[in-house]
Amino acid sequence: MELQLEKVKPLYKNGGRPYADPRTHYRMHYLYFTLPEITSFRELCRQLKEPKNQAWRNFTGTPNIKDDPVHSSLSHFRKYVTPELFYEILFDLIRQALKLDNFLQPTLSGIDSRPVYALVNGYKKKRCSCEDKQTCDCEKTFSDPDAKIGVQRNKANQNKFFIGYRKHSITCPTPSGPIVLLSIILPPDTADIDVLLPLVEKLNQIGDLNVDYLVADLGYFGEEAQAASLKEHDVAVVTDFKKNTIIPENCSSKGIPECEAGHELVWDGLHLLVQRRREQMHGLPAAGGVR
Repeated sequence: MELQLEKVKPLYKNGGRPYADPRTHYRMHYLYFTLPEITSFRELCRQLKEPKNQAWRNFTGTPNIKDDPVHSSLSHFRKYVTPELFYEILFDLIRQALKLDNFLQPTLSGIDSRPVYALVNGYKKKRCSCEDKQTCDCEKTFSDPDAKIGVQRNKANQNKFFIGYRKHSITCPTPSGPIVLLSIILPPDTADIDVLLPLVEKLNQIGDLNVDYLVADLGYFGEEAQAASLKEHDVAVVTDFKKNTIIPENCSSKGIPECEAGHELVWDGLHLLVQRRREQMHGLPAAGGVR
């Protein structure tokens, strides 16, 4: 981290009170952006003071609980270290990791997203300075004005909806398990397909990192985005088979399923009629049909 320390050190003044090691702040930010249970700087500092999280303190460079920086210093650090400098430091670290033998294995990487919960207080309301808030046209917001309502995967004892953001990350396999290469946090109503190309473009800025295949779910798929990713960045976006997928036994040279007689299977449009009929009768969706 010496190279990264040289890039951040000019932001600090000479003299005055001794400052916390900027490498500690940077590593704490890495925990903040990669651990799903961390939702704020306050929560991160609280978790670091837990005796069970000694491994996290060793990673940040503060084995002693008393040496952990306070959450306000993290906000101050983030204020002066711009996102461009953050990415520059991150890319330097990835380039260093690429020099290690058989550590990063980026040929087949993955992209996925997860919700990031915002700590909001109550319902939406107008937070403007207008005298008559009932007649003004100001928008109602949560206590976190950028947070929005999103949809998450259904789980037991968990609400389908959440308030906050959604983090999209590209992960790379290593012998010790997957590691996050880079992430981007956006409002939860941002379509996955609109995130694919910006992440691939940011990934290519690393230079020495060669990603041939990027595994993603169907939400990231789009004809134009896939074509641009392959033609402009030489990254093929693919998806994995679902566990209940029945793979056809016969396929053409183009990968299109065939019947036993060697004819390509085509959509006959019957599934659309069946779907409308079922929605009229029972409100149930119908599966697509081929012939």
